[in-house]
Amino acid sequence: MKNNLIAFIPARKGSKSIKNKNLKLINKKSLVEITIDQALKSKIFKKIILSSDSNKILDIGKKKKILTIKRPKKFSLDKSLTEDSLYHSILNFRELSNINYNIIILQPTSPLRKINTIKNFVKICILKKFNHALTVTRIDHNISIENKNKKFKIVANKNIRRRQDRLGFVFENGLLYFVNKNSFLKHKKIYSSDWNYIETDLYESIDINCPKDLKIAKLTYNKI
Repeated sequence: MKNNLIAFIPARKGSKSIKNKNLKLINKKSLVEITIDQALKSKIFKKIILSSDSNKILDIGKKKKILTIKRPKKFSLDKSLTEDSLYHSILNFRELSNINYNIIILQPTSPLRKINTIKNFVKICILKKFNHALTVTRIDHNISIENKNKKFKIVANKNIRRRQDRLGFVFENGLLYFVNKNSFLKHKKIYSSDWNYIETDLYESIDINCPKDLKIAKLTYNKI
């Protein structure tokens, strides 16, 4: 499995919600360092690539002896997509240009990610020969589409009050993404119209998007 697996860590310096978010510390380790260590400790990746527009972030990768690449400013804007930095990285690493491989995207904003979760996710994706996959969190609450009138209009399960009788919902949690290199280069997308998904633990899958998320992650780290 290790022969065709690449870990990709996108970590730009800018963030609207938390300044220098990817460098914030949990247990004296930055979110970037935590993510790199998760990839290294899994021992399943042939190469680990860190993409950033920050020299400070890239220095962390260099100390860990992984591949690093300076991301152009045009791919480091608030509206830039992960696809932009991934495509830039693939094209710039010549040693990876002539081989096919599968890519696992590890966002630094998911510090509670477990090593076994990475391994199990990859194992399922490889065995089922997925081209695209992501992790999701399941909920069984009634949900409504947000609207200007602030009216709670149930999308499904309208007349079902018992939770155990309802249809479940899943949402993208950002913990792990899987994409085949050749498929990505063909479509230039991580996303798919028919995306395979794998459910992961609700608390493990926290995605840090605001200061309160960071506080929760600090309190939860090493406890789940």
